[in-house]
Amino acid sequence: MAENTQPHDQAAGLRIMTQAIRPVKVIAIASGKGGVGKTNVTVNLGVALAALGKEVVLLDADLGLANIDVMLGLHPQYNLLHVLDGTKSLRDIIVEGPSGLKIIPAASGVKKMAELSTAEHAGMIQAFSEMDQHIDVLLIDSAAGIADSVITFSKAAQEVIVVVCDEPASITDAYA
Repeated sequence: MAENTQPHDQAAGLRIMTQAIRPVKVIAIASGKGGVGKTNVTVNLGVALAALGKEVVLLDADLGLANIDVMLGLHPQYNLLHVLDGTKSLRDIIVEGPSGLKIIPAASGVKKMAELSTAEHAGMIQAFSEMDQHIDVLLIDSAAGIADSVITFSKAAQEVIVVVCDEPASITDAYA
């Protein structure tokens, strides 16, 4: 019987275990008012993290006026509306963006998406925890203002970045 000549790596199992339980870093990007560059910050932060070797997913959580896909020149066939109506899973709607970014697009101009209940927001967040795809960072590009969806997504995040510009209304609304 031949002996195994490979050295035994005692830490291999431990490394596999710790990688499997590594939590996803969730960062919500918010603003008090629209037009301050929140989506630009989200996309550029995603590209920078991907360049560092992180697996990054961008969630377009401006559910009524989504535009990450527009900003990136993407034309997704499916979006979060298809997940909410049960015809697609989150995995089905993810599209590949630049630098290996994964994008979860939302619908734009769909009133139903802008009026989701708190329970529907919570269900969407729960769906993310059930994804079987490896993710290092989930960036949530929320809507502007203090709507229920912004609060729900911000509470689900470990970190919140509030984007402002040098307009008094932007700063005042950011405090809200």
